[in-house]
Amino acid sequence: MSRFLVITRPELRAGFHLAGVDAYSPVDVESAQELIESWWKAGEVGLLAIDDGLLEKMEPAFVRRMEAHEKVFYVAMPGGGPLGPETSRKHRIAEMIRRAVGFHITFRGEEGQRDKEG
Repeated sequence: MSRFLVITRPELRAGFHLAGVDAYSPVDVESAQELIESWWKAGEVGLLAIDDGLLEKMEPAFVRRMEAHEKVFYVAMPGGGPLGPETSRKHRIAEMIRRAVGFHITFRGEEGQRDKEG
């Protein structure tokens, strides 16, 4: 049976539960990776929506394994407010689009801002 699984921040988990979705909030990135591996070993099939803040902190080798997995596909979802000073709404949206279509986009005016900052 296919499932929709969510790994998110603790403050957002209850909302997913109210919607009838299996949602989890591991205490750290290592616990999230162990949880995903347990689903792989159990033969789960479905879609995993994972908080983009957790995803960014995962080991690159683990993310590559997630990308190559044939039964549990994943999508990054914005988990709420920014997790660090470099994280912005535009950056998160651009990363989601890059992942969906395969190339990086820029927003109008973004290039000029980088030239001024650099």
